[in-house]
Amino acid sequence: MTNPLEEQLAEALAEFEETRQQLNRAAAEAAQISVTVTSKDRSVEATVGPQGELKNLRFPTSRYRNMAPAELAGALMATIAQARTDAASQLLDLYRPFGPVPGLSAEAEGGFAPMSWDDLLAPLREEGIDVPAASPRSGGALFDELIDDETEDGGAPGTADGNREGAGR
Repeated sequence: MTNPLEEQLAEALAEFEETRQQLNRAAAEAAQISVTVTSKDRSVEATVGPQGELKNLRFPTSRYRNMAPAELAGALMATIAQARTDAASQLLDLYRPFGPVPGLSAEAEGGFAPMSWDDLLAPLREEGIDVPAASPRSGGALFDELIDDETEDGGAPGTADGNREGAGR
């Protein structure tokens, strides 16, 4: 007769291994993401990778030569932003089966939304894990005193003359 706890553990380990393999496949697919977007007026073409990094920038027509600098800059920024948003959307589609991906948003400019610590830790709280609330860091009186010293003498905090060579000894 087998122990029910051992059976549960074996099932959990098998499920974990399957999920790990699926995540590895998703990561391999994610590494191959490449999105190319062409501006509406066809003056600019931008290609970004899976992290939204600019891989290639091309001017498929000579239209850019007749554009005002601000107009060209606007076309560049809008095209790159759209490519990043599309790449983030592809990442979301890949990782959606595993649950939410904190900070990744197809709606946010560039594909990533700013997050607070509370936002980042919210999924843990939803699972009932006791996580302390994030609060603004208070440096306390010592920190305030160090900052005051820095502004008064122009040196680095904790040094008399701003010389950091002796620091850390």
